[in-house]
Amino acid sequence: MSFFESLKKFLKPARPKLKRERELIKPFKGRYDDMGIFTFDGDGFTITLKDGTHAIQWQNVEKLTGYKIDLMEFDEICLNIVTNDGSFTISEDTPGWYRFIKESKEVFPGIDKDWDAKIVYPSFATNLTILYEKPHHS
Repeated sequence: MSFFESLKKFLKPARPKLKRERELIKPFKGRYDDMGIFTFDGDGFTITLKDGTHAIQWQNVEKLTGYKIDLMEFDEICLNIVTNDGSFTISEDTPGWYRFIKESKEVFPGIDKDWDAKIVYPSFATNLTILYEKPHHS
């Protein structure tokens, strides 16, 4: 192996297969119905994270903001969820993403039913979109 081939190999290490690429192998129907890290009931949802399981009532959701991040090879749609206790972000790579999006559209009827498809365009833009904001009465 020549010096330049060695240098090239050193400067460009093999890229591990991304989770997104692995998930594309799974049939879409399976991903769409997958509950992932969520469970749902009439009043809210439970999310299981590294630090434990958190129960969140829909009425405690203050704001939902959708956006897209550019990961060079592809974009990733994200959803920031603000509750009265804090906030967290889920993305298309979150197990249960499709199910959560479906549930949130049903719970908050004011959310544009096609927001996740519309946010994709234009490419390379964040397309920050407030999907839901709890009305505050003074």
